[in-house]
Amino acid sequence: MSRDLLGRRLLLVLAALVAASIFVACGSGDEEATGTTADSVAAVPTPAPVQFPDANLTSPATPAPSAADTSPAPADDAMMDKGPKTTRVVLGLIPARALSNSLRSLGSTSAFQLKPMYEYLMDTHPETRQLIPGLAKSWEVEPNGAGLRFFLEEGIPFHDTDGNEAGVMTADDVAWTREDIVAEDSTNSIRGLMRAAEVEIVSDHEIVFRWEKPDADALDFIGNQVGGMEINSRADADTLDVGVLKDRPINGTGPYTFVSRAQEQDIVYKKLPTPHWRLDADFEEIQIRWIPESSTRLAALLAREVHITNVPFEQEPTALADGMKIITGKVNTMRTFFQMQGVYLNDPGDASSGYKFPDTPLLSRNVRGALNRAINRDALNEAFFFSLGQPMHAIHVAETHGAFSQRWKDEFDERYGYNPTAARDMLRAAGYDSNNPVETNLFVLGVTQYSGGEDVIESVAQMWSDVGVKVNLLTWDNAQRSARSRALELNNHITLSVLIAPPILALRLGHHTSPPRGGGVEDFVVEEVFEKARRSLDLDVQNQWLQAATNRIYDEYMSIPLFWVPVHATVDPEVVEDWVFPGTVSGTWTHFWNIRGTR
Repeated sequence: MSRDLLGRRLLLVLAALVAASIFVACGSGDEEATGTTADSVAAVPTPAPVQFPDANLTSPATPAPSAADTSPAPADDAMMDKGPKTTRVVLGLIPARALSNSLRSLGSTSAFQLKPMYEYLMDTHPETRQLIPGLAKSWEVEPNGAGLRFFLEEGIPFHDTDGNEAGVMTADDVAWTREDIVAEDSTNSIRGLMRAAEVEIVSDHEIVFRWEKPDADALDFIGNQVGGMEINSRADADTLDVGVLKDRPINGTGPYTFVSRAQEQDIVYKKLPTPHWRLDADFEEIQIRWIPESSTRLAALLAREVHITNVPFEQEPTALADGMKIITGKVNTMRTFFQMQGVYLNDPGDASSGYKFPDTPLLSRNVRGALNRAINRDALNEAFFFSLGQPMHAIHVAETHGAFSQRWKDEFDERYGYNPTAARDMLRAAGYDSNNPVETNLFVLGVTQYSGGEDVIESVAQMWSDVGVKVNLLTWDNAQRSARSRALELNNHITLSVLIAPPILALRLGHHTSPPRGGGVEDFVVEEVFEKARRSLDLDVQNQWLQAATNRIYDEYMSIPLFWVPVHATVDPEVVEDWVFPGTVSGTWTHFWNIRGTR
C-alpha cells in the first residue's frame, strides 16, 4: 500500500475517531492518592492483590512430554508416497546479522541459517511451541533446582557433506558443543549462560548442566525454541580449524547436510540419502537466498525464482493476485506495543529508595491507564495491520502459553478498551486537565518488522491529543535514542517497539533491572516476583511466577499492548503445499523439514 493511501486511510480513521469520541459513554477510571479532583470518577475494579505462588514450592523433576501428547500429526502416507512435484525449494529471506559456518560466531538470532543440518537436545512442537524431546529423549530438573539432567537418544548418527554416517552422538559431543560456544573468541549469544554452567558427563548418554543460580532462559536457548546450542560432532571438529570454518560447518545430526555457501548470497542443503532417525523431510534440496529488500523478495517470488518468502502486509495482495498463498505461523510470537520509559528504580533491593525520576507523569497509574484507554486498537488494526493483528491482552504472554490467565482476556475491554471519556477521567484523577495538561514525549520511528510504523505512532499521538495529552513528537536517530535509553536518561518518553522473544526473556527486557535496562516501567513487586520465575528451571513453577508478575503489569497498566503480529510466509502453491511452523520465536525461522511440497 502506498504512503498516500495510508495517509488517506489515516484521515478517515481519525475522522471516525473524532466523531466517535462525542458519543462514547462514560467509562471507567480510578482515584489515585495524589491529584484527585472534585470531579467524580467512574469506578474501575480495584486491582486484585498480587497472587504469589506457595512460597514452599520446590522445583520437581520436569517429565518429558509423552509422544502421544506432543508429536506433530504424521503426514498422510499416501500423499507422501507420491512425492512433491519439485524436488528443490528456494527460500528468499532477510539476511541474518551474521553469516557464517561457525556456530561460535552465530547465536540465537542468526543460527537459523544452519538449522536444516542441526538438532537440539529439546525440540519445539511446531503447533504449540511447547518443548518436546529432541536429541534428549527426556530431561529433569536437578533436586536443588539449579541444574538440568539430559538423557540422550542412543545411536543417533552424524553425517558428512556426502550424507554418509560419520560417528554417533554421545554426551561428549554435547559437552564439545558447549566448549565451542564458550571459546574465548566466541560471539555466540548464549556464551554467558554456558560459561556459567558446570558440565558433568555421567555416561555416553547422560549429561548434566549445573548453574550456581538457575536461569529460566536455559530451557529456551538450549532447545530449538530459540536456539544457540546446535549439537555438532567433536570428532569432526578435531579435523577442522573451528575458529575459521571457511569451507563448511561441523557435521550435525539433522535431516539435511551442507552443500555450499556463497557469502552474502545463499546457502544450500541436500536431504540425507537414507531416512533420518526421526524427521521426514520432503524436499531433496533447500536453498536459502539472502534478499534484504522486500520489493526484491516479492519480485523474486512473482518471477518464480523463490518459492517461500516474507513480505510486508501491504505487498501481500499483489502476491495473492498473482496466485500466491499465505501460510501463517501457528503461535503468536511477534509483539508490537508501546513501552513507557522513565520509571526506573533507584535500588531494586530497597523499596524505600524510590524512583530515579519521581516527577515523571508515567509514574502515575492513572496516567498510564489513560494512555491505554485513549487508543482505538480496532481502528489501528484495520488501518495499518489489515485487521490481521491479534489482540494482545497481556504484554508478552500469549493465550497459547502456560502462564496465560483467562481473566486478562475477560477483563480487557473493561480495563483497556477504547473509551476517551474514561481516559479523561483518569487524567483528572491524576491531577491533569485542560488548564494543566499531562505532557509526554513520543518517538517517531520506523520498525523493520512491518511498514507504516510512523503512521501508527502519529495516529496514537492524535488519539492522545484528543483526550488532552500534550504530545511532543521526537525524531532522534536510533543511535542517540538507544544510547540515552541504555544510560537511563529517558525520563518521560514512549517508544513503539517490536519484540520477538520468549516470555521470560521478554519480561526481563521490559520490566526488570538486569542489563540491559531502559526498556519499560520498573516496579518493586514485579522485580521480586519475576526474579522467582527467572530462577526456576521447572516449567510449571516458572509459569506460576510469570503469571503473578504479569498480573501486576496488567493491573497497574505498566505497558501499552497493541497486537500480536502474525508471522506470514508467502509461498508459491505450485511448489509449496504447506509449512507447519510455530512462527518466529526470536526473529528466526524453524522447522524447515516441515515444508511440504505440492503433489
